[in-house]
Amino acid sequence: MKSVLILVSLLTILPSVCLAGNTQVPHLINSDTPPHGVKTLDLKELWRAGGEDEEVIFGRIVDVKRGPDGSTYVLDNQLCQVAVFSPEGQHLSYLSREGDGPGELRQPVELAFLSDDILGIGMGFPGKVISLKLDGTPDKTYYPIGEPSEGNIGLLMGMQFFDGVMAACGGRMVFGEDGTGHTDRFLSFCQGDCTATRHLLEKATPLDLTGRQYVEAPDHYVERTWALGPGGMLFVAAERDAYEISVFDKTGKLVQVFGRKYKPRKRTKAEKQQVTPVINFNNSLDTEIVAEDYDPCISRLLYNRDESTVWVQTPQGEEDQTEEILELWDVFSADGKFQHQVIVPLGHEMNDGTIHLVGGNKLIVVKGTSSPFNDSENTEEEMDVEPLEVICYEIR
Repeated sequence: MKSVLILVSLLTILPSVCLAGNTQVPHLINSDTPPHGVKTLDLKELWRAGGEDEEVIFGRIVDVKRGPDGSTYVLDNQLCQVAVFSPEGQHLSYLSREGDGPGELRQPVELAFLSDDILGIGMGFPGKVISLKLDGTPDKTYYPIGEPSEGNIGLLMGMQFFDGVMAACGGRMVFGEDGTGHTDRFLSFCQGDCTATRHLLEKATPLDLTGRQYVEAPDHYVERTWALGPGGMLFVAAERDAYEISVFDKTGKLVQVFGRKYKPRKRTKAEKQQVTPVINFNNSLDTEIVAEDYDPCISRLLYNRDESTVWVQTPQGEEDQTEEILELWDVFSADGKFQHQVIVPLGHEMNDGTIHLVGGNKLIVVKGTSSPFNDSENTEEEMDVEPLEVICYEIR
């Protein structure tokens, strides 16, 4: 099974987002056949780091970005640091470390260059973004999901920065005195200084604090299926069971919906049995699991800044490929026209890999699956994982 990039999160329950009244905006639902066919990336390996024989060790890689000078920045959620590599792949330095001091990290989830010489790092809880100069000197702290002093002590699950706009995925758990609880989930966006923060697609969902039952469908969220485009445009695959991308402008107004005809992927019995809650309030093994018969229509969404295109991955594109193919992506123009499909032909190289479109005709692939948490409940088999490897390719 191809690996998926999992952002470690303490909040996991959210129903599918309903976009009421979206029939008033243009809808473009393409056919399921790409008009310009299927293109296979011609990749040339430039360098790699990590793996069995390298001195560089990775724990759990959650993001990779390319700097303005061509250097590569690799964010490690487990080791709480950023590994920096030259354009030629030489390991240059580590930025930051685990801690609560200025410029230090807890639960880092994503990277974004706020300027040519300032790197922003999104931190999980409490949700915030710290920024560093490229020599590691602490700079500023931003709160894209709200200032803690205003009661916004929540979880940041992802953040992106583009054209002076910062967008973030956040949420929080709320518990009442009567023993009930619920989650609040939302996307937020603001100018780069995080003033005048707006919330989008807000949703409150009751929590089952008994842990007796886990229902998968309400757990769906847009954590990995949104992307920030130019001018503050947000592309969001909000519905679990529809191949549709909703486009919002920088004011939060829904301006378009596009997608294509698509038949959801039916799961096997074994795949349904693999569905488990991330949080189980009674911490037992007798929770009733209500799993869906079909996968979500969209599993990942990216914005390719080099081409001004939206890349969409389906479960079929991730799971149901031949041995030679790592992944298959659908590519749309920014105005929603289905262009072509892209094959990432690295199946002969790896079974598990996560791609990162870093720009400059470069593709970074994180080979392998992230290390599990180091706790006493992990079995010997679970702990026996292949060391992560970062591989840089040139797209020719």
